[in-house]
Amino acid sequence: MNTMKNLLFVAAVAAVMCAIAADPNPFADYGAAMKPNEDYPMAVEWHAANRDAIEAETSDDKLAAFADSAESAAALLAKVRPAYATDPMVAAQVAAVSQYVMRADPSWWQFWSWFSDTPREVWTAALLDAAAKGGDQYRTMFFLDQLRWCGFSEQAAAVRKIGKDSKDKAVRQMSGIVATELCPASACKPCGKGRCCPYGSWALTLPFDTMNAGHLILSKGKDGKPQAKLLWRWGSPFTVAGDDLKIGRGCVTLTFGNHKPKDLPQDKSAWRRDRVVLKIRGDWAACTLQKVDGNGKPAGDAETFSARRNPPIVGPAPDLKAAVRGKPIDILAGTIADFELMEATKVNGWTLKDGVLSNRIQRDANGKSLHKNGNLRTKRADFYDFNLKYDVRVLPNCNSGVYLRGIYEIQVLDSYGKPVDCHNMAAYYGRVTPRVAAEKKAGEWQTVDVTLYKRHLTVVLNGVTIIDNVPVVGITGGAMTANEFVSGPLYIQGDHSDADFRNMILTPLK
Repeated sequence: MNTMKNLLFVAAVAAVMCAIAADPNPFADYGAAMKPNEDYPMAVEWHAANRDAIEAETSDDKLAAFADSAESAAALLAKVRPAYATDPMVAAQVAAVSQYVMRADPSWWQFWSWFSDTPREVWTAALLDAAAKGGDQYRTMFFLDQLRWCGFSEQAAAVRKIGKDSKDKAVRQMSGIVATELCPASACKPCGKGRCCPYGSWALTLPFDTMNAGHLILSKGKDGKPQAKLLWRWGSPFTVAGDDLKIGRGCVTLTFGNHKPKDLPQDKSAWRRDRVVLKIRGDWAACTLQKVDGNGKPAGDAETFSARRNPPIVGPAPDLKAAVRGKPIDILAGTIADFELMEATKVNGWTLKDGVLSNRIQRDANGKSLHKNGNLRTKRADFYDFNLKYDVRVLPNCNSGVYLRGIYEIQVLDSYGKPVDCHNMAAYYGRVTPRVAAEKKAGEWQTVDVTLYKRHLTVVLNGVTIIDNVPVVGITGGAMTANEFVSGPLYIQGDHSDADFRNMILTPLK
């Protein structure tokens, strides 16, 4: 009888453990599990007051030293203390290293990674070890959250085990979320190539001093052939397919250019196109950019950059009614000193008077923009999920935009009476076409209501829902960064044309 009881007990425990490990929806109860931590201070004010000190303590040389060896990584992580006791500078350094290892120059990595661990491998191994040793809920979840950004798909099983071994519900839920995002079935198995699979959404950190954010979606079309949607710094995503797209095991080659063959000289050696090669290892890619001529021969030196595969959006669209609303923030309640130009060398045509933010651009004798004016951003950069309402007066031939988190542009355009496409007023620029035209004539105030929540977007223009809780599929042209998993500012495009804004209210969402 005792033996039977023991067997039943073991079977019951095994069943529970399997249920935890194979939770079909690790996101289901996470919010409830984290309810006791709702009042955790995010130290926004501290970050704003210590911006210079943070920059000094998170310089690239210091970040490289932290990820140089297992010992140096462990030493930094050991400084993370239980909730409310961690030095905020330590937390800032840890987060900065997690981002640094994702953008570290991969040029040497391509050749030497088989003989020596990369900074990313060193750092993520230390994070995984620290999470396993956790000691308390706060530290474990802090380390897991870092792995969520920089971890490898091969670490998903170890992450799940941390949740399986934990008695804390929030840790179990967090481990399931991180493991799912590190190695979702949809990201690992569409082509049977496992860790060398090229398909998915890729964030590109391009080798340019300015506007270095790019994005790539690799997929298979209805005909089963591979295709690519590439966003290269600015503008809209464009398709690369056919002979210009080659996919092999762990390698992707894209060739593209802005000139049509009929515009090019007969001498193919004078042609210039861009060729990008991605060498894929899990969810990380070492990339090269090479100019080539019409014969496919290199023209000039190659440049290196990096790419990171974004976790796919899983599960149904979020319930917007269930979002917890924070305290509304009046973006235009202060002065113009609450904003700053994106580029200090540009002309500042912005004013803020009586709650109205206005931009007036410099024009030539024919009234055309000289494109000398600067884009404007909020100094606050702690916005992540939120609802944003604003009124905008679209002036004749207006072309502007509001960038959510500095990466997703909601279009501002004089498009009244034009066919509906993904560049119209209040569109998710270049990505999603509004369901219906709802814009007013130029010169009238229009109301925009935007909700960015759990990687989904809703836009209501003049009381009409034109984008309804659709997945956010990538950054837009002119984005500040390719990283879609960090907080950011609001920024408003000011280099194209005049525009006016008022009643800009942002409400954080959880």
